[in-house]
Amino acid sequence: MGDLSVKSFANQDAKHKFLSLLLQDVEVLDMMLQRKLFESDPIRIGAEQELAVMFNNLSPSASSQDILDICTDEHVTSEIAQYNLEINLDPFVLEGDCFRQTETQLQYLLNKVRGLAKECGQKILLTGILPTINRDHLDKSYMMPYDRYHLISDLMRHQRGSNFEIHIHGTDEFIAQLDSVLFEACNTSFQLHLQIRADEYVDQYNWAQQISGPVLAGMVNSPLLLGRALWHETRIALFRQSLDTRTAFNHLRDKQARVFFGNHWLRNSVSMLFKENIARFPQIITKDIDENSMDQLLAGQAPALRALRIHNGTVYNWNRPCYGRSGNLPHLRIENRYIPSGPSVKDEIANFAFWIGLMKGMPQRYTDFYQREPFEYAKDNFYRAARTGLQTIMHWFGKEIPAQKLILDELLPMAAQGLSAEKVNSEDINEYLGIIQKRIEKGITGAQWQLDNFNKLKQSYGADSSLKILTKGMYELQQTNEPLHEWPEQLHHKYHMNITADEPVSQIMNTDLFTVQEEESLSMVKAIMDWHSIRHIPIENKEGNLVGIVSAKYLDNFDESQPTTIGNIMVTDIISVARDCPISTCSKMMKEHKIGCLPVMRDGKITGMITDTDLRNLGV
Repeated sequence: MGDLSVKSFANQDAKHKFLSLLLQDVEVLDMMLQRKLFESDPIRIGAEQELAVMFNNLSPSASSQDILDICTDEHVTSEIAQYNLEINLDPFVLEGDCFRQTETQLQYLLNKVRGLAKECGQKILLTGILPTINRDHLDKSYMMPYDRYHLISDLMRHQRGSNFEIHIHGTDEFIAQLDSVLFEACNTSFQLHLQIRADEYVDQYNWAQQISGPVLAGMVNSPLLLGRALWHETRIALFRQSLDTRTAFNHLRDKQARVFFGNHWLRNSVSMLFKENIARFPQIITKDIDENSMDQLLAGQAPALRALRIHNGTVYNWNRPCYGRSGNLPHLRIENRYIPSGPSVKDEIANFAFWIGLMKGMPQRYTDFYQREPFEYAKDNFYRAARTGLQTIMHWFGKEIPAQKLILDELLPMAAQGLSAEKVNSEDINEYLGIIQKRIEKGITGAQWQLDNFNKLKQSYGADSSLKILTKGMYELQQTNEPLHEWPEQLHHKYHMNITADEPVSQIMNTDLFTVQEEESLSMVKAIMDWHSIRHIPIENKEGNLVGIVSAKYLDNFDESQPTTIGNIMVTDIISVARDCPISTCSKMMKEHKIGCLPVMRDGKITGMITDTDLRNLGV
């Protein structure tokens, strides 16, 4: 999340000073565009690799700082949470073996971080969302101990005036509140950078928006959040909502979210993207800035435009405009922020080559397409691709085309032509685009692979165990660096885990529970238990707190023809456990108290249940 040495505004004078520097930077940017001072050749590419960090037991790390403490490589930096790290790759000139060089450096740095992680009892995983994250890992204690992260979190919450609210509806539904931006930390991405010539920026930026939907459709890899199957690329919804400072009133007047795709095509110059972001999003952080961008420009230097870059780092376009310097030459870039990490390094570099090829391979017939094509189609393609991946039907220049067909028939040949025009090695084009082709022909994405395996595993294991097995399989398969299309369709039993009595009860508890409220009638409760062959049913009050429990055997003592509510006869002396209670302890408690089930609780709410049948199946 950018520069660590930032601070809040001490007073209005400090805010006005920063604003004057920001406005001056925009003026300087316009002057540089008018004078054609931006580097046009060579064109460079670059990438940032975000990592999920786990303990050896596959749960999210609480101490990736330990890795940074022994890492001397400046390519490796922190991210917002203790279970994140980032690798910043060097830029390479877009030609020859640039993608091979990128893969080689990424693999080298990744192996270095893996070695350091091993010394610290930790592991590294490439995935859009780490499957084993649960609600406990969203506590502020998991935030990295740097002022920037805590400052941005506190300022955004203050600007919102309430906790951040997450509501994502997919196959399952996820609703939650959090008093920090840590939901953002669940997301890990592979961010791509492409240098753009200033005189081509409008055309190239609009084209980046146009291709975002179909590109994302073939690269989705984030289907699970806290055990819920949501969007195929849940990161898109989660990132937007985790940093959303708007209230319900703001939604009524179409106020822009700070994470956004856009609302219209770019018409004039890149300067308008920065100006619109400044106009829509208040400045929330600052830092001491000594240099004056106008003085730098007049002295023949490439201005730092530091105020502009600080503000830009707090605005999250999915295709973000970027300003930078190569020595004393200023340049412009597009940063692609929507591609997830994983499933493998090979897949990531293939994704990179595909996107760059498409960006450089726009056919002549699409010149000025944004003068004719409604922007809403590009935006709709993007969000529907995030929801359904390769199953998405795309609006594509007046036609409705399945994403799979569009990629295979039109976009892959287009990408190949674009890479060839930039003199990328033909063998690299064939290898990397071949990976995309085989993945799409097979109809598989990282998201679909995770969902298929998770659903299969749940037939034999509890949700938590299934998530751990899935994570273990992904980790082991990534070590081979084989691309996704070569992974087994179903995880082999060698990846499965032996659940022992020392494991927490969350590993085997059932989370798909039928519950009733205390006002429910006895006859209805008996019917529900009979319909679904349930031996125990929890009773909740209107606030969702567990207030009682009944068993089928216990209800046999009551005449269901009598008009009474379950609240009048339920057992209220409830024996329960927390998620981290060892399975062996649960077994002892159930035998000691002669009970057939144990509710698993968090903050007065039931999150799961374990029965004596579960324990017998485990041999405990």
